[in-house]
Amino acid sequence: MKFTLTTPIYYVNDKPHIGHAYTTIAADALARFHRLRGDDVFFLTGTDENSQKNVQAMEKAGESDLVAYLDRMANTWKSTWAELGISIDDFIRTTEPRHLAGVERFWRAVEASGDLEKRTYTGLYCTGCEGFKVESDLVQGKCPLHPNKELDQVAEENWFFALSKYRDDLLAYVDAHPEFIQPEARRNEIRSYIAQFMTDVSVSREVKKVSVGIPVPGDDSQRIYVWFDALLNYMTAVGYGTDEARFARYWPADLHLVGKDIIKFHCALWPAMIMSAAKHDPMLRNADGSPKLPKMVFAHGFFTLAGQKISKSLGNAVDPRELAPGIGFDAVRYFLLREIAFGEDGDFSKERLMERYGADLANTLGNLVNRVVAMSRKYCDGVPKVDGAAPLPIETSWHAAEDLPELKTEVDAGFEHARPDQALEAIWKSLFQANKFIEETQPFKLVKEQPEATAQVLYAVLEAIRWYAWMVTPVMPETARKIFAQLGLDADAEYAKGWDAGLKWGGLPPGAPLPEPKPLFPRVESTDAV
Repeated sequence: MKFTLTTPIYYVNDKPHIGHAYTTIAADALARFHRLRGDDVFFLTGTDENSQKNVQAMEKAGESDLVAYLDRMANTWKSTWAELGISIDDFIRTTEPRHLAGVERFWRAVEASGDLEKRTYTGLYCTGCEGFKVESDLVQGKCPLHPNKELDQVAEENWFFALSKYRDDLLAYVDAHPEFIQPEARRNEIRSYIAQFMTDVSVSREVKKVSVGIPVPGDDSQRIYVWFDALLNYMTAVGYGTDEARFARYWPADLHLVGKDIIKFHCALWPAMIMSAAKHDPMLRNADGSPKLPKMVFAHGFFTLAGQKISKSLGNAVDPRELAPGIGFDAVRYFLLREIAFGEDGDFSKERLMERYGADLANTLGNLVNRVVAMSRKYCDGVPKVDGAAPLPIETSWHAAEDLPELKTEVDAGFEHARPDQALEAIWKSLFQANKFIEETQPFKLVKEQPEATAQVLYAVLEAIRWYAWMVTPVMPETARKIFAQLGLDADAEYAKGWDAGLKWGGLPPGAPLPEPKPLFPRVESTDAV
């Protein structure tokens, strides 16, 4: 089964900060989960380069060569994700020839549908959003996302897309496909917008007003509006306009991950654009003639840094590569995806990160692995030589062989529904049970009277740890490899089994040697490590 997922493409007016990393880490975790399941994954990110914001940033930096600036900044973004181990399959730049070819094809398809008309536009424009604004978008006359920026009064002749023509079709699609917009609160918000406020939208700017952008086919006086161009990256990256076989393989997208500030573009404008172009482009139609629309747009919330909005002016736009040199980036990945319910707003603070690091990672997970491996080496000279499927000979409150398959079901559901936070919550509940099981059975005392029962207890927890290594892999890939190594297993050999086959009870070979345990999460004394 194929699984295509995307992040937004990012403006290159600055380097990546932790807010950008949040979306990209979440996408990476979901991509890794689907690869483990054996899906044909296509994970896309990239840079949005046809924006006036980028020109302003170049000029502020004292540079004058836009091509050189875009090349340098795009490489910064691409190398950042590589350094952080983000497992992207493609990185698209909207200045690439493959993108330009797809945009031209798409524009002409929309034009052929009769949904483009040249009109005079008079109204407000927010340079921060790169978006046109109407009264219903404003709070006290300001853009709520950029209240410190003055709105520009725009009066120019532009091409308009007949967005309102698709009101009924959009509402019908949203109602028939409740999974299309997630979470539910965002779906309700967008449905209200489509029903009550959505109007036709300008999809071009006059050349004399903007210095960048893709030329409108057949009209040299206009450039395509940055959002109309940018949304098409999701299709041009998988071959729209250049590679029909690749496009047929990976489109439609299964999941767009976006911030909640851009859902109107992704959940109203974007599907309407596809509905329009599909009338005249067979590449965009299903066998039944319906348009090939994305299956889900999941809008996550915003988070603050120690209670403050992330802002260059505040000096808190933290480079994710510099965030946690003392604790490892897996800990940051875990914190972001566990601390903040995906889809809701949250706060990032070094203090909370260190609390999670100490309690959840060092104590709950790390200590369990360390002590059980150490006891198994001491009392059984490695993995206990037992029948791992045999029932425990003592009464306990936790039966790993019975309980872990239920945990797998919960973890599957969390990742399948773009809720890595729920998957992690379920895993850590089970980890608490495993730790409690050790306290109940006390192998260090039990071994003196019932060595065979001790061996059964230790095998149960070691095998459970193997399951936990599998389950945390999407979020903490380096940690998972370390856990497999602590169990004397080769991670690649484990992953070669596939998710469902790997998560079968008894995969840990009885009698195998165990290496000397090493702390997974070394103790850190202060927040200076982050």
